[in-house]
Formats: sequence, structure tokens, C-alpha cells
Amino acid sequence: MKKVLMLSFIAMCSLTASLASCGGRPERTSTTLELCIYDGGYGKEWVKAVCEDYEAKTGIHVNYTMDMSLLDRIQNQLSGESQYDIFMSHDINWQTYAAQGWLAPLDDLYERVIDGTNQTFASRLVDGTLENSKTEGEDGTEHYYKVCYTQGAGGLVYNVDLFEKNNWKVPETYDELVELCKTISSTPIPGGDRGATYSPFAWSGSDRQYYWDYLVFPWWYELAGADKINTILEYKGPDGKYSDGYEMYNPDTYYKEFIQAYEMWYDLVAVSENNNSIDNAYSTNLVTAQSAFANQTAAMIPYGQWAQFEIKNSTHKEDLGFDIEMMKTPTANPNSTTHYNYLVGFGDSMIIPASSPYIEEAKDFLAYLATYDACKIFVEKSEGAFLAFDYSDVDLSDLAESDSYIYSMSKILTECENFNLVSQNPITIWNTNAVMPWIENKYYYQNACSDPTANSPENVGEAMYTTARQGWSGWLMNAGLSD
Repeated sequence: MKKVLMLSFIAMCSLTASLASCGGRPERTSTTLELCIYDGGYGKEWVKAVCEDYEAKTGIHVNYTMDMSLLDRIQNQLSGESQYDIFMSHDINWQTYAAQGWLAPLDDLYERVIDGTNQTFASRLVDGTLENSKTEGEDGTEHYYKVCYTQGAGGLVYNVDLFEKNNWKVPETYDELVELCKTISSTPIPGGDRGATYSPFAWSGSDRQYYWDYLVFPWWYELAGADKINTILEYKGPDGKYSDGYEMYNPDTYYKEFIQAYEMWYDLVAVSENNNSIDNAYSTNLVTAQSAFANQTAAMIPYGQWAQFEIKNSTHKEDLGFDIEMMKTPTANPNSTTHYNYLVGFGDSMIIPASSPYIEEAKDFLAYLATYDACKIFVEKSEGAFLAFDYSDVDLSDLAESDSYIYSMSKILTECENFNLVSQNPITIWNTNAVMPWIENKYYYQNACSDPTANSPENVGEAMYTTARQGWSGWLMNAGLSD
């Protein structure tokens, strides 16, 4: 089936190749690995540190390029003679690249015993990675073609000092979060403008409204349960057929809990009787939101694992002047004691081009990343992000003691029930910009704050269901599943 599915992709690649040259691969006079890494919220210090540590251990030099435009040119790189030996990024369309024979299979890497441990590479990875790293290659058989990059966490980052000074209790449940917001929004800012009170949330509707997913998704997972969400991810209708799989978006049945989770956010942020957000948050850019949090006029900010590094970098502060932590997402059920964590960025990938002259050396570098030393370096230098490896035997005690944010991230990843929404279903793979949770990547957080009535939970649920019904035949065709 993959061969049939690839016809349109091949045509697209041919057109792209005719418009933009891949360029020749620079000559290398010695074994030097070349890395190309998406320049996201983790910074460059971790790359510099791991490359230096790897060279000290192996003698192999590693160059790295940090590139925010990586995804615009990766296809041309992979289809020709890539100048890079490893790519690391979010949103890599690795399944289609593997089907074209553009990626090196990594089966032997997954069987390799990692230095300093008694574990294989496969056993060093966190749960959920193996099934999301294997796909059918050009030879028609399944192989491992990627390594999951980070495991991730997301939710509400809060000002620890501000909470302690005002005796605000970190909420365990949604109901407690609602009450906390009422308290915060009625607390005067000492020395502030007359009548000024703290804002519970700083957030950006114009840049990163999707950060609210990091609360909504855990609420959805808790309300619906793993079995129901896994059923939805199959995209098959009530009779187990793809033909009416759009029923997975029915807000009265399968998608009911997703709309309930959205409604929890809607009541908390979009239509709250109190002003729970900084002024005009729905049209505010990220820098303004970060500044409100850094200037301590807002107590919390929704964010992913890269929060500490990015907020410091954006506000040009080496030290924020106060401690921050990411709280465990408050439970949807007031009687629940289990907190859930959505593994933000879990689908991010590390791949090796099949055209690399140093495939074995590149595999060795990926194996090095699974070592305890590399895992610790990544956490320290990224200021709180974690690679997608098991950290249970990695000693982070000194980092946790000196950095409250790293400590909170470690607690979330070890004490919460972690889950991801990555799917290997062909509908997911071949309709990457159309499928769930938000159809066609249309978020409603910004619009709900600017026009609450039009974006009520009832209207949003029906709009998503209608879009799925109308687009379903095309989605099936793209996935090669139509009759």
C-alpha cells in the first residue's frame, strides 16, 4: 500500500527538486559528524556541551548547525546527497522519507548495549517510543527509522516566590485552580498602580495560543480514559470501518470529553467573571506575555518544558530573580489523586540520512545520547528539558537541589501518568494538518476570548464534527483507504 500512497509524494518531490537545487555535499577530509538541529527553545549550550563531551570520549569531532528553517529544506537534503549526518527536529515527515529509502534503518542501534549501563538502546527509551519509531521502508518491511528526541512536559509554570509570599496554595484540582484565580485576581500588587491586582495568567493568543493544549489534553485524557482515546486514534467508526470514522469527532459520543475539557478552559479563561488574564491576552504576542510573567504582574503562564530557558532568553535575564516551577496539571475530577502529563514534543525526531557517508558514526552519536552523562548534560544546559530516555538511574540530585524548575520537571515526569497522542495510523500520517485533536490545526482559544458566543463549547464541537464529515472522503483518499 505504501508504494501506491507514495505516487503523489514522489510527484511533489520532483516538483520541489526542480524548483530548488539540493547542492553538492562538501568534501570531508576526516571523520567529522555534521548535525542539523531545529533552533527551538532548548538553546545551543546543550549541543556544544554534548559535542565536546562526545569528542573527548571518542576523538570524533562534531559540527552542528542550529536552523529554524530546517523543515523548509530537509526534503531536498534527504533526496540528494545530504551535507548532514543527523537531523533533529519536530514535524519531520519521517514515515514518507523512510518509504522513499531516504533514511538509514536503525535496527542494530536499538539492539546496542549502551556504555555505562546494562541496557540496550531500546530499553533506555521511555514507554511509547518503540511503536512510534518503526515504519515500512522502501524494501516493504518494517524497520526503526527514527529516535524520539524529547519526552516533554507542559502545563502551568508559576512564580514560586509570589505564591509563598501571598500564601497561595498550588492547586491539586480544577476546582482549586478556579478558586485560586479568584484569589490572585483580587490581590493588590504592592507598589503598583492604584487598584492594580495580579493577573492569574500571562499568555499569548497571537503567537502560542496552543500552549493551553498542555492543560486541555490532560483533562481530556483523564475524563475520557486511555481506552476511549486509543479508540479515537484508530479513526474507525462504530462498526470498526474507516468509512464513517468521522464519528470519532461526534461531540455527543466519542469527542464528548474533548469538548468538556475545552469547556473547562473556556469557563476558566474565556468567560470567567474575574479577569484571569493579562489585558488583551488573546491578541498579545509572546514577548509581552513573557514580560508580564518575568515582571511579576502575572502569577502563572502556560508553557512547555523549554519555559525557563526561553523566558530568560526573551527577557534578557540570566536570573529571573525568583524561583519558578511547573505545577502538575490540576485534576479534572475533584476526587482524583492521579495527575496526568501530556508528553509535549514526543513526536519530535532524530534521523540519519541514507546518503550520509558516516552512518555508523552517526548511530554511535545517537547511542551516546542515551548514556547517563549525555542525558544529564541535556537537562542542565537546556535548563529543564529531558531527552526521551529513562532517567531513573541518572543522578540529577545536584541539579534538582540548585534549580527548582528542573526539580519540578523531574517530579512531573516521574510522578504523573504520562501519555502521548502520537499515532501511526495512515490517516494521521497522510493528513498531518487535518486530523485531531484540533482539526486542520484550528485552535479556538484566541477566538473564544475575542468572541465567546461564537466559540462556545457547543459551537466548537459542532464545527469540528461538521468539518470532519465534510472532509472525510478526502482524508481517506489521501491515506489510501478509500474504496
